[in-house]
Amino acid sequence: MSVPMLLTPMEAQSPDEHMQNCAAFANGAALVYGTGNELESAAAACKPTLREFNVRLELPLGPEERLGLTGDAKALGEWQLSRSVPLESLDELNWQATVPMQSCRQLEYRYFVYVEDRSGYKQIRRWETHFKPRSLGPCSELQCSQLDVFGITADNSDLKPQVHRGWLNHEVILQLKFNGEKMFQVHDIETFDPQHVQLKVVPVEQTAGLQVEYSKQEYGKSQLDQQPTFGVPYTKGDIIIFHITLPLERMMQQHFRLECYSMSNELLGSANLLSADLTGSEGLLHLPIKSAKDAEETLARLRLPYVVVQPYRYSPLDFKTTYAHYWPRSWPSLDVGHRGNGKSYIADAPAERENTIASFLSAHEHHADMIELDVHLTADGVPVIYHDFGLRTAPPGKQISRPDQLEYVLIKDINYSLLKRLRIFSVIAGKVVEYPSHNAESRPEHRIFTTLVEVLVQLPKSLGIDVEIKWPQRRQGGGSEAEQTIDKNFFADKVLHQVIQNGCGRPIIFSSFDADMCTMLRFKQNIFPVMFLTQGETKKWQPFLDLRTRNFMAAVNNAQAFELAGTAPHAEDFLGDNAPEMLKKAKDLGQIAVIWGDDCNSEERVQYFARIGATATCYDRSDLYMPPAKQDAFFKSPALMAEFAAQCRI
Repeated sequence: MSVPMLLTPMEAQSPDEHMQNCAAFANGAALVYGTGNELESAAAACKPTLREFNVRLELPLGPEERLGLTGDAKALGEWQLSRSVPLESLDELNWQATVPMQSCRQLEYRYFVYVEDRSGYKQIRRWETHFKPRSLGPCSELQCSQLDVFGITADNSDLKPQVHRGWLNHEVILQLKFNGEKMFQVHDIETFDPQHVQLKVVPVEQTAGLQVEYSKQEYGKSQLDQQPTFGVPYTKGDIIIFHITLPLERMMQQHFRLECYSMSNELLGSANLLSADLTGSEGLLHLPIKSAKDAEETLARLRLPYVVVQPYRYSPLDFKTTYAHYWPRSWPSLDVGHRGNGKSYIADAPAERENTIASFLSAHEHHADMIELDVHLTADGVPVIYHDFGLRTAPPGKQISRPDQLEYVLIKDINYSLLKRLRIFSVIAGKVVEYPSHNAESRPEHRIFTTLVEVLVQLPKSLGIDVEIKWPQRRQGGGSEAEQTIDKNFFADKVLHQVIQNGCGRPIIFSSFDADMCTMLRFKQNIFPVMFLTQGETKKWQPFLDLRTRNFMAAVNNAQAFELAGTAPHAEDFLGDNAPEMLKKAKDLGQIAVIWGDDCNSEERVQYFARIGATATCYDRSDLYMPPAKQDAFFKSPALMAEFAAQCRI
């Protein structure tokens, strides 16, 4: 065996720092107080030592991949990626690092797999995501050795590794999406048949930190994987997402080639694309597929949607802990208050208007475990709570008697100060009803357009929050739910920043009907779980254009592909005899399923969805439909609240 490298120099310490590092030992030592020798005994025991970390992999690492180590000690980088400790490869499965530390130091640590780009920035490929990090007690020897298995700790009762993909730091994700029904326009079906083709994305320039993977979304097989030699088989109706990771510095310079092969592995043609042509966070590429035999011949034209995921733009995140997959199976089926205590711009509405502090508190008073709320971004970048993309309004003083006298304005076009002044109307059974504007409401907790920060600060920590990000969807039949001109990365970062700064220490989960927004929320951060919200196979609304939204299993597959916590499916999908089996399929993949919709709105239905295996049920009127046997909200427990304290990074 080779002599291990000493990777981190001994830290220079003042006497005060030295004694502080010895505190963990002193607190646990068997000292007799009052003799005057306690500090002398502790200081003598707290001495330099070598900590040897040995870890074994189940499979060899990929090209350019290395193993890293980080932890709560300064010598281990204090959970920071930039200061982490690299391990040395002893052979293809065994890695080692020796780190000089203080002998009395109690340690917490994790391992992770990374690659380095040409600028020396690390990309986290995979990391250990146990709720509690690994831990080591003080070491009384000159050298202490530790043997671990990557991904498996004492918490893994089933001995299955708990490892997930990392979050973005100095790299971006580009996704090319075959997720629609009419992707190709073909000139000659005999020379190019889009029903029987294999697709492959090839980087023209190779560079460190560049990786192309794909997900072909099928139940249980949707995980990202390396491309086959002759591409991924594709036919109409398939959902294939090419997932490309590349360094930030290459975003405006990288060329790719989309190669199209026949089912007999013959190259039919290809299309070229340049990353600099990708404008904004998302868009649609129009690519000519040129013949491999004649570069002047166009075989087909491809309409290819894309999304670009940028790293979270505010403070860097760390390895300390993660709640992205934390939803213990021991938890009961939870009750979630839809928009608080329910929809209000309807007949027979609750006393509190929806999406207000008063409505959220009312749901909690009636034992709701969580509430769901809807987040928009105003024109000046303020995250506000409101359901619809826009609102009906009218000029001050104008008398309104008919719906056609109202104006409709989008929240994304209005500054927050103006939004608070606008008159608010709804049309109920053909009749125009006016409600108090934000500024006209004298009771602060009843004001509409409360900000996300106000909600996070004012609601009790024991009330969990489902933060739904509102993003308009394109419909199958044409058109969109609403216009959106705000950049998607900007939107996601604004909301994430406020939640990370003000929302820690409580149960929080993100959700969105937009599959790409879910992908962004997943890869921009490592703290909170993300659910893919879907309307499924419904008769109530027109289907969305994205095939991933069309049914429950498509949503489950997408959640598996990008390691989401699970889905929030529509209740209409679960009224048949196969409902328990459908939910079991999601649970078998480790996913949660929070069921929502008008079909949840009765005491009998709430209990039915809990009985068939829903992780939670989101419904209106907690005051009317809460199970009568329930005595209190689930998270009103000091022990449970203590579990969420480590979310707080500030």
